[in-house]
Amino acid sequence: MKNKRFLWKKLRDNRGSLLIISYLVIFVLLALGAAFIAMSVNESRIAERQRRTTLTLHIAEAGIERALYDLRQDFINDASSPSWADGDINGMTLGPDTASFYSTGYGSTSLNSGSYAVQLKNVSGISDSIWIRSTGTLGDVQQTIEVYAKIINLSPWNNAIFAGAGAAGAMVNGNVNIRGSVHILGTGLLSTDLVVDLGGTAEIIGNNYRDLAAALKAKVPALPTTTVNGETVETLSAVLRVKRGIVGLSGSATAGEADAAGNAYKETIDAAYVTDGYGGSQGTANVHSDNGSSNAYDLGDTVSFPSLSDPYGGYSTYQGYLEANALVVSSAADLAKLANITPASSTDFSFSSAKGSISKTGENLTISGIVYLDNSGSLNMSTDGAAKTITYTGSGAILAEGNVQINANLVTNGNNSFPTNIIGIMTPNTIGFNEANIDVMGLFYAENTVKVEKQTDIVGTIVSNYFDIGTNVPSVYQVPDVMNNLPAGLIGQGDTWIMKKVSWRKT
Repeated sequence: MKNKRFLWKKLRDNRGSLLIISYLVIFVLLALGAAFIAMSVNESRIAERQRRTTLTLHIAEAGIERALYDLRQDFINDASSPSWADGDINGMTLGPDTASFYSTGYGSTSLNSGSYAVQLKNVSGISDSIWIRSTGTLGDVQQTIEVYAKIINLSPWNNAIFAGAGAAGAMVNGNVNIRGSVHILGTGLLSTDLVVDLGGTAEIIGNNYRDLAAALKAKVPALPTTTVNGETVETLSAVLRVKRGIVGLSGSATAGEADAAGNAYKETIDAAYVTDGYGGSQGTANVHSDNGSSNAYDLGDTVSFPSLSDPYGGYSTYQGYLEANALVVSSAADLAKLANITPASSTDFSFSSAKGSISKTGENLTISGIVYLDNSGSLNMSTDGAAKTITYTGSGAILAEGNVQINANLVTNGNNSFPTNIIGIMTPNTIGFNEANIDVMGLFYAENTVKVEKQTDIVGTIVSNYFDIGTNVPSVYQVPDVMNNLPAGLIGQGDTWIMKKVSWRKT
């Protein structure tokens, strides 16, 4: 009995329990604190790793940007024959290699306590595209980026047709065969407006010289080649770009052609970038492009139509710049001669100064520098009975304040003679071609309208706000080498190269 009372007393004795509970609480708190510290340290390490990973990615991006700069500068600084396959890229002896990446050898590239290493790889058969690989390193962290980049020349003269704001109705209409790139801004148009309205057998953009007459083809450089489905074929690297407006294709009118094996030319166009899509009875069914028909315009607001009213070189307008730096023809008698040029010797003339010259003897025309026709002077060329050809030599640009009419053959003399011999004709008004079956070689800028009424073959480029092509199937053939031979004074020249990232991936 006594032992039971003692045991019961001991069981009811609470002395010291608080200390035990305190120890337990302290232990739990210490355990939780240790866990929190461990989590904090771990999260700090993860955050630091993430920070270093992100920073390393930015370092790799910096390497990409440096390469893009050097690749672009290589084209800017080598105006005659820019290339990434000549063993020199912006003064560095590099490549080429289409099988493996090769180092740029940038040397010390310290950046944000890290560094980058950049490599390049050329693309077989494609001269305007390249792979760039950049590896960023920061301590034990590395990030590698690969970019497929393409260089684009934004010059209006790097097209068969370049169009600006346009007028009422479609900007390019009728029945026409265009071989080469087409770039249309469609400024001021609605997304529901037709910017192109073609029918019949028209082809708004072809990628080869398949139907260029042999006599004209002999006068221009051979086209570069590329490999398509194992075949080596000639190509104009043609691209269709329309910033605003619908491309209407009806009947047999097409943008490009379906690929066909067994010939020497590329049928499909390289790319199409049309924001507002396609219309007409055929629409996308008649679009044959390597990148399909769903890509929007890809150049944003980078490109604008060059205007004679734009300021330039310290002058309030480009036209004013031309007048100050040209042979200016201003007398009524002299302007009358330039308004009536024919192959006949009775229309011979000769005007010259230190800034430019133009002369004609019989069927032969010679030009150099810049020639400015003042006082609303017009420039007209026409046939003289059976004599329908004016042959020119030299390199020069003419601005006529009045209208321009080319109604005779205007061609260079001899094989491979264009565009080393080249004429550029500009007017703030209209250029018209209104003679059947004539051949014209040159560069033509009309700020208002270009009108082609008959079956004319134009070899070169036409730039205007509005084109009236008519129904007699004229043809326009781009000559890529024009960009290396632009005559002095021609509007729209300057630094026009941009690098475009076509694809980006982290490896």
